[in-house]
Amino acid sequence: MTTDATRPRQRYSGDGWSLDVGEDAGLRIFTLRGEFDFAVSAKLAEAFPDEPGAGDVVLDMAAVEYCDSSCLQVLLRLGSRLREAGGRLAVVTTVPAVVRPIELLCLGDVMPVHPSVAAARASWGEEA
Repeated sequence: MTTDATRPRQRYSGDGWSLDVGEDAGLRIFTLRGEFDFAVSAKLAEAFPDEPGAGDVVLDMAAVEYCDSSCLQVLLRLGSRLREAGGRLAVVTTVPAVVRPIELLCLGDVMPVHPSVAAARASWGEEA
């Protein structure tokens, strides 16, 4: 059951992909589903705020089937803007199609991957 705290506030979608934006106990959660390739990257970039603020953000990519380098670049730019503002970014997934490119490109320092939101919170010294 989805609680009001975790209910999506905004939804973006296209052919084969979707992005829900919500919050959970002060944590912004972007839930991505489907396939993210070059055709989606510009739309994905438009969905993220230009000034994300200093909060912590989790990219829940557990339901992502494919993510190419153009979309990873969009996510890296979001992470960079967050860090500049004093925020943090974490990726939540165990999907090899997402984890493998992040590992191969050595992006784990800027886009740390965790198996759950609770693990991401724990990495920041927070309780789930």
